[in-house]
Amino acid sequence: MMKNQIQTVILKGDFYKHLLEDYKSKITKRIKTEDYKIVIFYFGMKNNNYFSINQKKIFEKVGFNVDSIHTLDEGEFINLLKKVSNDEKVLGINVELPLPFNFSKKILELINPKKDLDCLNPINYYYFLISKKEDLESVAIPSVANAVYLMLSFYEIDFQKKDVVILGNSLYTGLAIAHLLIKFDSTVQIINQHTYDIPEKCRKADIIISVTGKVNLVDSSFVKEGAVVIDVGFEVVNGKIMGDVNKESLIGIAKAVSAVPGGVGLLCNLSTVINLYKLLNQR
Repeated sequence: MMKNQIQTVILKGDFYKHLLEDYKSKITKRIKTEDYKIVIFYFGMKNNNYFSINQKKIFEKVGFNVDSIHTLDEGEFINLLKKVSNDEKVLGINVELPLPFNFSKKILELINPKKDLDCLNPINYYYFLISKKEDLESVAIPSVANAVYLMLSFYEIDFQKKDVVILGNSLYTGLAIAHLLIKFDSTVQIINQHTYDIPEKCRKADIIISVTGKVNLVDSSFVKEGAVVIDVGFEVVNGKIMGDVNKESLIGIAKAVSAVPGGVGLLCNLSTVINLYKLLNQR
């Protein structure tokens, strides 16, 4: 007798539209958005032009004027960042990562913590690290980590006290996701390029979260039956947006797998709007 194949659910992020309207309402009750400005810095590194364009659109939907600034000169960037950090009309600032290779990482310390839309300033990141799950409604969260949290929560995927493998260990992505899930007593294993026998370790996980930018890295050899796979990867190949996960190979094996495009990426920009609301409440 043949075993029934699992009905794999494709997780999409289009529910962000309803959440955006909710936060737009909350923000416009607090301030006149047309009186303030959002500033986004981008550098054209690792496709972040795409994110800066979509982030500009989402803040314009809330009602803000948005300045997108492109510079590859470190001195110019520092001067502009200092200027907007002290400008009373600038309510929020985001810097699309990664920074150019010649930029000092300490530059992010110059972001005004009260305007930091992606928890990039070390002060805000520290408060995120020490926060408990009960604090998350008021604490700014790195946008990628919060996007994963929103996806899991919306689809009622139980991640508390589960075994989670995260592929990728960047500070604001893989590590941030790990710290967030640990607050819910998840057991988290972080995988890097030097980890031995990655597929075997992934096959033991209830949830796999991939944040590497390596197209089609995760396939059926990585996933045990009934696992959930969250794809946070993003690459543009021949004009097509692709993720870390070979989604087609997981149909019938994974319980759920997130879409790329149209998945976690949609929730990342929403998360910066959520952070803005939290920062407003801290004033």
